[in-house]
Amino acid sequence: MHGSAQQETSTGHYTIAIQPIVNAQLQHVADELLYRGDMTATSAAVFDDVQATARACAVAIYEIGLDKLCGQRQLFINASGEWLLNPDLSGLPADQIVIEVLENTQANEPLLAALRQLKAQGYTLALDDFEPDAANSALLSMADIIKFDISTGLPTALIKRLYQDGYTLLAERVETYDEFEQCKALGFSLFQGYFYQRPQVQVTTTKRHSTSRANQMQLLAQLYSDKVRLPALSTLIARDPYLLNAVFKRANSAGKASQRPAYKLLDCIHIIGLKELRMLVSIVMLAGNNPASKINLINGLTRAFGCEALAEQRGLDEEEGFIAGLFSHMPVILGIDLEAMLQELPLSQTVCQALTQRAGSLGKLLTDIEACEQGDLNPSVPAELMLQAAAEARSLMDAHIS
Repeated sequence: MHGSAQQETSTGHYTIAIQPIVNAQLQHVADELLYRGDMTATSAAVFDDVQATARACAVAIYEIGLDKLCGQRQLFINASGEWLLNPDLSGLPADQIVIEVLENTQANEPLLAALRQLKAQGYTLALDDFEPDAANSALLSMADIIKFDISTGLPTALIKRLYQDGYTLLAERVETYDEFEQCKALGFSLFQGYFYQRPQVQVTTTKRHSTSRANQMQLLAQLYSDKVRLPALSTLIARDPYLLNAVFKRANSAGKASQRPAYKLLDCIHIIGLKELRMLVSIVMLAGNNPASKINLINGLTRAFGCEALAEQRGLDEEEGFIAGLFSHMPVILGIDLEAMLQELPLSQTVCQALTQRAGSLGKLLTDIEACEQGDLNPSVPAELMLQAAAEARSLMDAHIS
């Protein structure tokens, strides 16, 4: 891995490509999702495997939309071992997604447990660029599809054995029709390569932006302060034209506007109200109109709504529940250390102790919600609670991010 992840991240020009996968009748039945650092790239320049997967999925889901991108076809996504240990599956329908385990993935017990969890959730698993060795033999028992890069040769004995064992075989880098016929004769039923089509870069029209970290932290400090000062808040909002536009649009929307339009920022803030303003500003600011950030923010909002709902059931402060849930995920959203974040944000002692030590009733609530996110069953947390929280999070993002 060469180059600077920071340099690559700063461009904001990344996009995706897709390459068709066809069956033996040359019917287009699936696509592989490929990350591209910019619109002109012909191959992936990946500096961070986890970030590349998150960005590719986010562009596919939130910028283009899976319906438009691949319809009802299956979508293969590349997944590193690090991503598999903490997979982000927001918006990825289990019945449509094939998760490709990359060839350099180490088969240890935590990884195998993660794969078992993905299988239990209904995802199809493929082994990418498969080569048999002692290290990946345990992965074979998890797989539904085995991919072979035929440019490196065709191990016919292994292919025949896997075919007889019932695996679906996919030949990639099929360059000619003769190679297609040769692979088909060996038992391959899926094919991918230049013989059919090269990867097609997908054009997106979303204009991504980001705000300065300092302004973000000052805004969050004002929003969640015990004594919110609206003039100071309006000054910080005014520094971000995209955020400013969102506040004006919301205040003058059909559901909020009075007889006369609001032209002053302070008037808009009064119309929206502090509770909704906190939500609106957090969403627009933290998502940054960046699809990878949107995935993290949806996860944070889902946790926040889950904590809020559980706080209500347990007779705790609902607002503190929401704040604890959101800010427990804030280090991931902002890319900042929890301790450093708490030094800059005036959160209550109860919330701080819950975040740092999982202490008190609020800390126990947060622990229970986090366990539910990992799939653990907890009789004190209704099964539908997290599903409803996820629906609320996506609804909010749809409403405030265009």
